[in-house]
Amino acid sequence: MSVESSAKYRTIDCLTMIEQRLPALRGASRKVADAIVRDPWAILGMTIYEVAEVADVSLPSVTRFSRAVGYPGFRELVQGIAQSLGRIETMDLDALSDASSSDGMVPGLVGAVVRRQIDALQTAARTIDQEALRDAAGAIARAYRCTIIGHGGAYVPSLGMAIKLNWAGVAAYASTPDLYSNQVMSATADDVVIGISHQGRTKEVIEMLRLARGFGATTISVTTVPSSPLGSVADIQLAVLTPEVARAGTFLIALDALNLLADVLAAAVSDEKWSGTPPNRAPVVEWIETHLRIGPLPT
Repeated sequence: MSVESSAKYRTIDCLTMIEQRLPALRGASRKVADAIVRDPWAILGMTIYEVAEVADVSLPSVTRFSRAVGYPGFRELVQGIAQSLGRIETMDLDALSDASSSDGMVPGLVGAVVRRQIDALQTAARTIDQEALRDAAGAIARAYRCTIIGHGGAYVPSLGMAIKLNWAGVAAYASTPDLYSNQVMSATADDVVIGISHQGRTKEVIEMLRLARGFGATTISVTTVPSSPLGSVADIQLAVLTPEVARAGTFLIALDALNLLADVLAAAVSDEKWSGTPPNRAPVVEWIETHLRIGPLPT
């Protein structure tokens, strides 16, 4: 393969291209495209034979589709899919700066970031599965305890979700895969275990959720994209962004979208368990105001 061709395969956004062409595709090509768009994560681990079986087409049809979207063969197509999925965390500030203002000053950058966050939150409002949200809230409200697991950067929204659920009147704890590996042995059917992973591909979180589920706990996956590997080991799947938005770069926008989900989930749990008024909330607020604050309330 030439250097020029190799560069093309590194820079092209394979999944976006397939999604854009999908409405115009027919026959076997449409079946292959549907299978890829439906669960691109699964395609990464499949052989060409397995993709043909899932799409219900012949092997030559998969090869022809690969060539039709600009790849020499199936292997290069899979590489393109992997590169698209890998962009979930790669948005950088340069693109926002370019879109902000001609002089690149901070005020223009602030506006660009704010607009992007607003767009992400609006996407989350449209994307979050309402039925799955109700199921998750019900499971958490009935649970004896709720553990939220996050690794690396995902530990931040895990901690935030635990705090919000505590204020909703639920015994919730944030943990890491390493810590939870020493706690999972006590998991029972009365537990809810939530795994948070931006891409849903963090192996340690996946394995901890799998183990907790094996011990009878109800498991919930929280990711930026649907149909992730983490979702495959969860009883309830929650996603906050669409694949298209996520591939544009979730490093800057995922936290706000995940915090939005935590707020909504906490409100739903509070309503489900306490009709919106957890019994200890008012005394705790009063105690904090009396013992931890200095001076009068701001006017």
